[in-house]
Amino acid sequence: MNDRTVETAAETQTPDTARASGGFLRHVVDRLRPGDPDDAVLAEADGLVPSGPGFQTYAVNFVVLTIFSASIASLGLLADSGAVVIGAMLVAPLMGPITAAAVGIVRAHNVELVRAILLIALGTSLAIATGWIVAAITASDVASAAELPREIATRTFPSLIDLGVAITAGAAAGFITTRPSINSALPGVGISVALVPPLAVVGITLQGGLNEASANALLLFATNLAAIVFAAAIVLLWSGLRPRVERGRRSVGIRLLVTLGFVAAIAFPLTLHTRQTVRDRDLNRDVLAAIAEWDPDVRVVELDVTLSGERADVVIDAVGPNGSPEAWALAGLVRARTGYDVELELNFEV
Repeated sequence: MNDRTVETAAETQTPDTARASGGFLRHVVDRLRPGDPDDAVLAEADGLVPSGPGFQTYAVNFVVLTIFSASIASLGLLADSGAVVIGAMLVAPLMGPITAAAVGIVRAHNVELVRAILLIALGTSLAIATGWIVAAITASDVASAAELPREIATRTFPSLIDLGVAITAGAAAGFITTRPSINSALPGVGISVALVPPLAVVGITLQGGLNEASANALLLFATNLAAIVFAAAIVLLWSGLRPRVERGRRSVGIRLLVTLGFVAAIAFPLTLHTRQTVRDRDLNRDVLAAIAEWDPDVRVVELDVTLSGERADVVIDAVGPNGSPEAWALAGLVRARTGYDVELELNFEV
C-alpha cells in the first residue's frame, strides 16, 4: 500500500518538475536573447566595416595590421614559439570583416557583404605573401614536411575539431556583436580560432615547395572562415537582426544555405583527415606495443610510421642494453598487431 502511494506521488510530481525545468530554460533563453536591437546596436553592427570617407582610413589600417600580424606570426611559426604566434593573433584585424560578412548576410545588404568579402580576400593574399617573403628573407629551408616546426606542422593537418572550434568561435562573435558592453571579448575569439597563422603557414610552405602542406593550411583557414560566418549569422538572426527592407528577408535563407553548403563541403575533407589521424595514432600505438613485447628494455628515440597502400613503412631509432635483437621478429610482431605488411628499418644503438 505504501509503495503504491510513493509511486503515485512520484508520478504526480513529474509533470510539475518538467514544467519547472522548462520554465527555467525559457527564462535563461529569454535573458540571453537581447530582444529587438535598438538603433545604436544596429549602427554598430552595420559599421563593423565603415563606409564613406572612413573606409579609406579603415582599409589602410587593415592592410598595415595584416602585414604586421602575418610578419609576427611567420617569425613565431619559424621559431616554433607559441607565445609569439598568440601575439600575432591579437594584432590580426581579419575578425572584423568576417563578422561584417555575417552581418551583411543577415541584413541582406549586398554592398556591405561585397566590401567585407573583398577585405577578406585582400587580407588573405597579404598574409600569404608576407609568410612567403619572411620565409625567403630568413632563408628557412625546410626540405620535407617531417622537418616542419611543431607550430607549423599542427596547422597543416586540420580536423573536425578545428571545425568545431570555428563554429563555436563564430557563435561567440555573433553573440558579442549585438552586445556592445562585452565587445572587449572579441579579440579572445580571434585568438581561439587563429585566422592569420594558417595563412602565414601557407606562404611559408609554398616558399619551401611543400604544396600539400600549403593546401592543408589553406583548408584550415577556409574551415575557420566558412564556419565563423555561418555560426555568427545564425546567432545574429537569433539576436534579432533582420534585413533592412522586407524584400530582403527571402534572400537571407538562400544566403545561409549557400554558406552552409560551403561548411558541408569543407567538412568532407576534414572527416577524411580526422579518420587518418585516428588511424595513424592507433598504428603508432600498435607499433610501440609490439616493440615493448619484442624487448621491454628498448627505448624508442624516434618512430616514423607511414602507410603505403596495404604496407606499413616503419623506421625506428632505438637504444637498449641487450644488443640488437632480431629485426625480423619485431616485423612479425608489428604485422600481427596491425594487420599490414611491414617494411621495417631499425637503427639500434647499445
